[in-house]
Amino acid sequence: MPRSRKQVFNVWLEASGKEGADLEEALRMNSLGHFLQRFADEASFFGALQEMDRDVPSFPNLFMYLMSSPDAPVENFFRQLKTVADCRHIPVIVFHAAGISPNVKRLYALGAASVIRVPIRFDGLVEVMRTIEDYWFNVAAAPPTDGVLTACRISDLKGA
Repeated sequence: MPRSRKQVFNVWLEASGKEGADLEEALRMNSLGHFLQRFADEASFFGALQEMDRDVPSFPNLFMYLMSSPDAPVENFFRQLKTVADCRHIPVIVFHAAGISPNVKRLYALGAASVIRVPIRFDGLVEVMRTIEDYWFNVAAAPPTDGVLTACRISDLKGA
């Protein structure tokens, strides 16, 4: 039985090349009413982010990043993202193309919420998108997109 959707997600995807186009197509096929914005490079991604007010309904609440080559600047992406205070709480799903062996431990240390290998076949990619749809859009709670964000230290949580 389908769950009722609490919120429409605004997903921002930073991906280029054929793998990026395939990933975008699979996401659009399974978007189920969510909004997807694709950026071909970090400059356009961060340019759009800096021009956006956090309190607008289209502010992103899930980021996706495709590592399409072994030398993809993923560390720079996370470093830049962490400089934007309104985005530090937004989950980032990192995809990597087949044949790329990323340092998964390092990606999680940088702040990745999930690290997923993109299947070689398109139908496998569609299946991965369905799994992402089920978890990220139906099970996980989206980060808030309105109101004041406050810093939280681990010591603040101990009394909760």
